[in-house]
Amino acid sequence: MASITITGSDASTNALTLSDHGVTETTRSEVVTWIIGRNSGVSSIANIFHDPNSTEVFNPLPGKMPGNSTNWQGTVNPNLSFPPGQNQVVESYTICWKDASGNSHCFDPQIRVNN
Repeated sequence: MASITITGSDASTNALTLSDHGVTETTRSEVVTWIIGRNSGVSSIANIFHDPNSTEVFNPLPGKMPGNSTNWQGTVNPNLSFPPGQNQVVESYTICWKDASGNSHCFDPQIRVNN
């Protein structure tokens, strides 16, 4: 299981500081969890979606965890195909988040799925 903690934010640049420095290393079927850290300046995650110009690696797509949780979770597709001769698929994705004032921002990290 890959856990990504949001440890900081910058509303002026829309940037998030992530525990994995914005590049998550995973494998097929791995569950990925996004956790909002205390004092990160992020009040909530509004959406997580993939860049339409990159490979969609999640199935099911990331969603908010049940209950009162502010965490989100997604699962890497267990049937993800790798291009011939490659041992890794890279997806750019977007985390849309809200700051403490309720303003919306989006940040673009990456996820790397290793074969």
